[in-house]
Amino acid sequence: MKNMKKVLAGALAAVMVLSMSAAAFADETEAAADGTAVSQNARVNWRDEDLTVYKDMKLKIGYAPATMNNPFWLAVLDGVQEAVDAAGADVEVIPVSGEADQSLINDGINNLIADGIDYLLAAPADVAAAESAFKAANEAGIPVINFDTPVDEGENGGYGDLAATIIASDNYNAGYVCGADVAAKFDDHIKILVAHSPRATSCTRRYAGFFDALDEAGADYEIVQEVDGWGDREKSLNAVAPALVADPDIDVIFAINDPSAMGCYDAVEQATVQLEKDIKIYGVDGNPDIKVMIKNGQVEGTGSQSPNTLGFDSMVAAFKLEAGEEVEHKIDVDTFLITAENVDEFGTDGWQ
Repeated sequence: MKNMKKVLAGALAAVMVLSMSAAAFADETEAAADGTAVSQNARVNWRDEDLTVYKDMKLKIGYAPATMNNPFWLAVLDGVQEAVDAAGADVEVIPVSGEADQSLINDGINNLIADGIDYLLAAPADVAAAESAFKAANEAGIPVINFDTPVDEGENGGYGDLAATIIASDNYNAGYVCGADVAAKFDDHIKILVAHSPRATSCTRRYAGFFDALDEAGADYEIVQEVDGWGDREKSLNAVAPALVADPDIDVIFAINDPSAMGCYDAVEQATVQLEKDIKIYGVDGNPDIKVMIKNGQVEGTGSQSPNTLGFDSMVAAFKLEAGEEVEHKIDVDTFLITAENVDEFGTDGWQ
């Protein structure tokens, strides 16, 4: 642990929430003005463009997210459809799902390739294990639009050259803003329980960001337990419940997505032992249900992103590539913290 003064934690969290950016990986540089890290990746605003210029296109799109049992991925798909509707093009979108099992997702992608898709929109559950599917698409002449989970940040530098473009939320920052908020709210020793899902690359990045923020703030903390919640509400409930029995003296639960955070809340509510503290629960995604729980004081915060924007931009990228237009190789979609202090700005009736 570092021995920096605790006052740094509050300043750090405030900067992070207001700027909607964070320290990230090697492709980011320090901004002298406020000490935050500024991404060197492109940002776009394609919603203001007239997409009807693509109305005569006829495309078959493969949609291969990490799983289809999380509302987040359905919201991404809604964004894809929104872009299709805005263009008025003839687009067939075919989803596949392996329920976070990359080998099954790869099988689905191979089926899409055999079916003759024109573009593949893919968000791997496991970046390393997805490389073969990306190669297969490339060999078939099918451009891959990699969204949400960048494939250029894995071991050995990843394989970003297999993606025509990478459109991703900053998962590292989504965890970072949660960790910064924790550091700002605690002056003493912090006992943390983690509901992880280590198979998913995006989740490991959130985990890294969360604890990097605590370390950079000089927070005094310990990881009491780390359980595997699989990013699922019921599985997280079942994993966290016995962890609370083993150690009811917990300050914070960090869950790597919102369904897992809701399962953690269920475990706290159904605890079979007397909990010693009011546990602060954090998730990642910013889905409508978690925002209601934040508003009701049941969950402390969520590192939020906009799945609708991920889907919209991914589909527009396909239109642009089909039209022979240049598309930046890497495009950022912001992540940011939602708490009780700002939840009304984003609303609870849909995704931001």
